[in-house]
Amino acid sequence: MPEDEVPFRLAQLLLLLTAVTEQDASGASLERIGYYDFLSANPFLVVPSEGREASLLRLAGFDPQVLAYASSSQRFTSRRQRIQHDLALLIAYGCCQVHNRNGSLVYSITLAGQELGGQFTATYATSFRTAARIVVRRLRRLSDKGLREQTARWLRPDGHGGPAAALMSVLGPSPHASATSWEG
Repeated sequence: MPEDEVPFRLAQLLLLLTAVTEQDASGASLERIGYYDFLSANPFLVVPSEGREASLLRLAGFDPQVLAYASSSQRFTSRRQRIQHDLALLIAYGCCQVHNRNGSLVYSITLAGQELGGQFTATYATSFRTAARIVVRRLRRLSDKGLREQTARWLRPDGHGGPAAALMSVLGPSPHASATSWEG
């Protein structure tokens, strides 16, 4: 999988940090970057499947019915664990910087990182830029607590619009509906 390759993840983080800088020049915390990163790669967890933003995401190549959304909570956990390592590499390469903002560490892209990210011309890079801009714009106003709570709801396998919705739209309703619920 591309996400298993360090250069791919670093390139994706550069694109994300550019989107973050467009919304907040001072950058974002490690926790926020982790949420933004995962949700930008899976934007239909955040964006309803109808509307202008959904149309932009479809044009960029994202599909709200991708079956991978059904396993999003597991992928979120493993992907988030890699972020700190990847940010440290970007700092070492001079593409990212970390500074203290009100007692918290905040990461932002450097000019060198912006220049390097601007050279990415693959179709996926263009698609990811679109998704990252939409996701960061939608989520940046949430408090840290609100972001954690909302993401937990998006990652629930049950419920309207949850990641299982795409799977259920393909498979149809369960022949034996159970009364069990997911506790997270």
